[in-house]
Amino acid sequence: MSDFEELFKSMVSEEEKNPSVSLKDIILIVKRYWNYIWKKKWIVVAAGLIGAVLGYIYIYNKKINYRANYVFTVGGDSPSSSGLSITSLLGMGSLSMNAFSGDNVLELLKSRNMVENTLLSPCEYQGDTITYMEYALICDSVREMCAEGKIKPSDEDQISICDISFPYGQDRKTFSRIQDSIIMAVASGMIKDNITAVRRDKKLSYMEYQFVYPNEEFAMKFSATHLKSVTDFYVETKTGLSRKNLESFQHRADSVRRELDKTIAKSSAFYDGHRNASGSFVSAQLKKYEIDIQVLTSTYQEIEKNIKVLELDLARETPLIQIIDKPFYPLPNDKVRKLKGFIIGGFLGGFLSCLTLVALLYFFEMRKKLENEEKE
Repeated sequence: MSDFEELFKSMVSEEEKNPSVSLKDIILIVKRYWNYIWKKKWIVVAAGLIGAVLGYIYIYNKKINYRANYVFTVGGDSPSSSGLSITSLLGMGSLSMNAFSGDNVLELLKSRNMVENTLLSPCEYQGDTITYMEYALICDSVREMCAEGKIKPSDEDQISICDISFPYGQDRKTFSRIQDSIIMAVASGMIKDNITAVRRDKKLSYMEYQFVYPNEEFAMKFSATHLKSVTDFYVETKTGLSRKNLESFQHRADSVRRELDKTIAKSSAFYDGHRNASGSFVSAQLKKYEIDIQVLTSTYQEIEKNIKVLELDLARETPLIQIIDKPFYPLPNDKVRKLKGFIIGGFLGGFLSCLTLVALLYFFEMRKKLENEEKE
């Protein structure tokens, strides 16, 4: 047998082992599966109706989440250009200059301590001043269920949430262990599920803060208070040392000014009492008062100049937090219409039932094929 004949036989055998699937075969397969689904059409219809009902129930019982979204920028993070300011010369350099950067505002927004402080901040609710923690318990229907007796401890010695309150004005240091545990759990849950703080673009200074909550009013009020407390803390921390330096110099200026006023008053009183007197003692005393007044005046003027420099340094170091976009009523939400839920549920139910029928038919055909091969 020639090499050509062997090659031809090998090619024929390969074709027999791997027969190609034609377009006609594909059409026949699709038709066969379609006919099978059509025979079971009432199963598909029933599955679609069940899915539609489930979709309607899901949308009906689904909590609507409202989004309070802020877009802001943080400016003034560049170091002060007055490198030889009076604070530097005195060894009191602003250590808080680089204590925070603009990105750290995002971390502060996700800080548990800052969220807890906001939860303990006051807010108005139906004419009363309560904490946001109490407001959250009201929004979550915890207080309502407590009033109806639906929340009961499993053990008689166990303390229920109904026995715990978070009144406005209570010092955090006086919190009980259970109060600390509850507020820590609520704050951690908010950071995980409700709060989002990101930088929109690494090349831009725009930052986005979003707070999501099922209660629209709570979402609006809490987000505003939380963002304000964080930005105030950021500004206070970044300018804290410079502000203390300014206050220290201002205190010195006030002290020198009081001494200057006293010296001027003593000089005037001495002059009035010895107006007609003469002698070296009177002249020497008047000269002493004059020198003291000149020294105190020069000292006061120098301190005032330094205060002006400190004020400029403080102005340079103070970050400018500019709100670009803030939420307004009505807040955007993830509400889905009941009709849409009905349609989507019906489509998913019918689609999944078709997939199940196709899988079953394929399984039955494969099992039948294997059985026939075993018989042969």
